[in-house]
Amino acid sequence: MRFRILNKDPMFDYRESCKITEGRDLFNEDSTYKPKDEIEWWIKQIVANHSTLRCIHFRLVDTRPKSVIMQIIRATKGHPQPEVQSSRPDWTGKERSSDPYEDKLFMQDHTAESFIEMAKQRMCRRTEERTRMFMSEMVRSLRKSKDPFLKALGYCCHANCWWLGGRCPEIKSCQVRDTNKLSDAIIANYRLDYAIPLRTKQEEAEETMERR
Repeated sequence: MRFRILNKDPMFDYRESCKITEGRDLFNEDSTYKPKDEIEWWIKQIVANHSTLRCIHFRLVDTRPKSVIMQIIRATKGHPQPEVQSSRPDWTGKERSSDPYEDKLFMQDHTAESFIEMAKQRMCRRTEERTRMFMSEMVRSLRKSKDPFLKALGYCCHANCWWLGGRCPEIKSCQVRDTNKLSDAIIANYRLDYAIPLRTKQEEAEETMERR
């Protein structure tokens, strides 16, 4: 597993993008800047997730089973760019394999936003275990990175319910989040506004069973 930032100077590129929104050209000012704690500084920028953060791109390269790769590259929020080793017989010299566990080399180009969105989906308890374990492995690798931006990004990766204060946004939630669904909280507000009777505990339990 390998992560590599594609920007030569991510700090300058990011600050330049931010200064442009203020109508200032960083080339006309002191362009050197070093936060006291660069990792904490990047965490604040990543959590704020302003559009200027998208100027920083990084690349993931690894080899994994085809079934896991498909689950990773289908997480498309934030528009990461994937590339996967071809199975074309005229390129490989062998017939295509139907084995879902066949290892393939793959690559993804990410922004912080797209990677966090992927982590929100693939660290969810409802994700297939092999895919969830791979996502967790990537996060651990980022947290051990020597690069401040990548290390900060790793600490910003969590399942969606973590970002939503423990409320599950899924239609079919894991058992842990069954009684704390985000949609139920929103529906409750809607019903209160229109004086629609709230569901009884029995009705909620029956609906939960139907979702399973």
